[in-house]
Amino acid sequence: MTPLGRRFTPIASLALAALATAGCSSIPLEGRARIERALPEQARALPTAAIARATVHDDTYASIQLIRISEPIALHRHLQSEEIVYLLSGAGVLHLRGENVELCAGDLAVIPRNTPHGFTPTGAEPAVVLSTFVPPFIDGDRVMEAEGR
Repeated sequence: MTPLGRRFTPIASLALAALATAGCSSIPLEGRARIERALPEQARALPTAAIARATVHDDTYASIQLIRISEPIALHRHLQSEEIVYLLSGAGVLHLRGENVELCAGDLAVIPRNTPHGFTPTGAEPAVVLSTFVPPFIDGDRVMEAEGR
């Protein structure tokens, strides 16, 4: 056996043992994976509204909303949830207290809980975002900010 083969044999043995015992685990499966396809197309199919949304996923750990934004979202905060925003298509300005950040398709923003934020779409088409809330978004967790704050 070559020195290289000797060095990797114990690792390979451990990997095979792990695979063999994986089926015997006493830990139950968490659930089934779910695939969402063509999210920008799904957003175009949402009802006509200035801000149209659909819940893509919701469980005890997180909720995910697909949102099509045609008009500005006023400055607000979430008292319980961190919001992670991924811009799927379009462009816009993320308004944070004292800062405006231009976003385009492919950008990601992580907004800590209790952080005032808003969004204004700036492209020719509505902006489409995937917003993940951790813990899950609940009614009443969106608190509007007073003008001028």
